[in-house]
Amino acid sequence: MLVRFPVIVLLLLNSKMDGCIRTAQRILDHMDPSVRPCDDFYRFACGKFLRTAVIQDDKVENGVFVEVDDALSKLLKNMLLENSSPTEPHLYKSMKQLFSICLDEKKINDRGVSHAVSRLQAAGGWPVLGNWSEIGWNFQDTEIKLRNLLIGGGSLFSISVIVDFKNTSRHVIGVDQAELGLAREILIKGQSDPLVQAYYSYMVDIAVMYGAERRLAEVKLNDSLLLEIELAKITKPKEGRRNPNRMYNPYELQKLMEDIGWINWKALLKGIMPASVSPRENENIIVKEVDYLKKLEKLLQKHSNEAIANYMMWKAANGMVSMLTNQMRERQIKYLNVVYGLATREPRWKECIGTASSLPLALSSMYVKKYFDETSKNVALDMISMIRDEVIQDIDELDWMDEQTKKKAKYKVSRMVPHVGYPDELMNIKKIEDFYEGLTINNDNYFEALMDLARWQHEYKYRLLREDVNKTDWRTHGSVTDVNAFYNHVENSIQFPAGILQHPFFSAQGPEYVNYARIGFIIGHEITHGFDDKGSRFDFRGNLKEWWDKESKEKFTKKKKCIIDQYNNFKDNQTQLNLNGVITQGENIADIGGFKLAYRAYKRRADRLPKPEPVLPNLEQYSNDQLFMLNMANVWCSIVGTDAMKMRIITAVHSPAEFRVNGVLKNFPEFSKAFQCGPTDLMNPKKKCSIW
Repeated sequence: MLVRFPVIVLLLLNSKMDGCIRTAQRILDHMDPSVRPCDDFYRFACGKFLRTAVIQDDKVENGVFVEVDDALSKLLKNMLLENSSPTEPHLYKSMKQLFSICLDEKKINDRGVSHAVSRLQAAGGWPVLGNWSEIGWNFQDTEIKLRNLLIGGGSLFSISVIVDFKNTSRHVIGVDQAELGLAREILIKGQSDPLVQAYYSYMVDIAVMYGAERRLAEVKLNDSLLLEIELAKITKPKEGRRNPNRMYNPYELQKLMEDIGWINWKALLKGIMPASVSPRENENIIVKEVDYLKKLEKLLQKHSNEAIANYMMWKAANGMVSMLTNQMRERQIKYLNVVYGLATREPRWKECIGTASSLPLALSSMYVKKYFDETSKNVALDMISMIRDEVIQDIDELDWMDEQTKKKAKYKVSRMVPHVGYPDELMNIKKIEDFYEGLTINNDNYFEALMDLARWQHEYKYRLLREDVNKTDWRTHGSVTDVNAFYNHVENSIQFPAGILQHPFFSAQGPEYVNYARIGFIIGHEITHGFDDKGSRFDFRGNLKEWWDKESKEKFTKKKKCIIDQYNNFKDNQTQLNLNGVITQGENIADIGGFKLAYRAYKRRADRLPKPEPVLPNLEQYSNDQLFMLNMANVWCSIVGTDAMKMRIITAVHSPAEFRVNGVLKNFPEFSKAFQCGPTDLMNPKKKCSIW
């Protein structure tokens, strides 16, 4: 032991030095020192990358998240292509077989689309194909058939199993507005909009590939498009869906039958639920958009049954395109090119990684056993603890919140549950096989294999309806190959999957100012979601409940408005569009608060270190505070195609990367202090916004 110990220390030191060199090189490769940090910090940190990076044809952006996702996908590919050993668990073999039959494009192409058409026929037929009769047809029976055939549902309104917002110990039925084929914000512009025209052209071409006569398809699907445009107009926009109290409209089944009686809810639920689960007389149902359902009745009365059937079957047919021939999928890419600027399909093996991800617990189990660095979990947990302590101290220092609300806010932080890396159960193959009990996957036919998976998922979803909610359930937190992080309002939990706990976001041997600036910012961001415009409405148990003092709530609303107004005034130069400060407010609040928390936690951590951390090689001219901010910005360096950027600004809840950096730092006084920004510098506005 005495001989080996120095060797281990040397290896750790070398590993840390290698990590510093790699991090420094990444920063140098991305930054543009000719830009003044106080003029535009994002371009100072990312300018060289913005000039030299290219977007691959099968993507709409390039940046760290794409890079890490690509690297992780390659690991998953190699894992799934490995030959199975005789002792390999059967579930792993089934997943590899699913991946294999997905790769067999020739077999998929040779089979054509007749099996998909048969499912449409079994659901009542798609009028545009000429195999439909109006006699006895109604949308409710069609909805039931589509859901039971596993090829549709939700085209007029969605039905799912959700956690009750106000009693998070139970599952209930959730009913919501329609899931549209194109963003609401685009559809409401009408048929003259170029993107709506592209959508219509795509609809017609896909219908023809299913066997429709083109001229008939053009006429009939035009009626369907008009119906979908009208549907879009009665849906609630994102700006109006940020208050969960407004969307909490609880009913028992009988009361729903009385209030919205044009739908036979009892028959509908009985029809779509598996045989093992049937609706109860007092079944609890939460309707998120009551007005939508009332308007939907009048809207459907204006349209013919044929137009409604064509619309419902179009949604089902479109949902199957990715499972079918290359010809169909190429046409889909052509459409996505118009909407998002996506030039080509991604390699087939990447699509098949997505298919294998339909077994998330099995795939995650294989991944963490083979690739995950266990030391990352403990280091990340320590960082979470430090940042959570900082939140509590930050709340204590707030001058706008009353003491009683502070006490409740601090208690909510203390009860926030972290899920880091992966749940231990992923190491127990018996538990995973028990979870997938009853799932048998066709090992020869891709389409049928996907239907087998969909059937099992459908039954599992409705079984949950009769289970109490377990907020620490490993099954809920067992999908860990995501390059992302999450806050769950109804659990009051944060999740940092194995997929994001890797370079360049995180290194177990990295300097503190690197880790806290990168993964620490993400940790602070997710914790702050517990106190954004939505999260602040949920208590420590995750229940939707008012726990704020009235005056404190009013001050919070005023501070929130500062952020909304500020981001509304940010303009993206690439698209010449202003951001939407309302739909992005939750993420902006989390960004501004999360970065402050990560920085303060780092400073406290740095004060405890026995000696100052070394600066990164070839970046010695920067202080550790400056390097902290450079490291934060570095992981957000990205380029996005113009079409995709337009769609993001119009529809996405996250601000573009430039504003996730500059927007945060403009509101952070310590930034201007670190870089000595003057009172007239663009990055140092006089009016700053912050909440936490």
